Amino acid sequence: MARAKKETAKVEEKVTEVKAEAKKPRATKAAAKPEIKATIEFGGKNTTVVSIIDAIKEAYKNEGNTEAIKTLDVYIQPENNVAYYVINGVEEGKSVEF
Repeated sequence: MARAKKETAKVEEKVTEVKAEAKKPRATKAAAKPEIKATIEFGGKNTTVVSIIDAIKEAYKNEGNTEAIKTLDVYIQPENNVAYYVINGVEEGKSVEF
């Protein structure tokens, strides 16, 4: 009788372990982000959007800003070779030439 109780306890313990494993969330693969390249061509010149964004980040850093960029709004005027930008909703009226 004692042996049967021990066996039952072992089985119940295994069932509990299996149930705990089943409740764990399974890892899902995140969808791969596509590589995007955007080029602006105007008046016989061309530049990539990435190079404009890199120039904006560099200008922001060169101005002595240390705050992380949380938002970046870019307004590109290819006819003037200028990109205006607003960083974190604060840096209004700033621009870089490309």
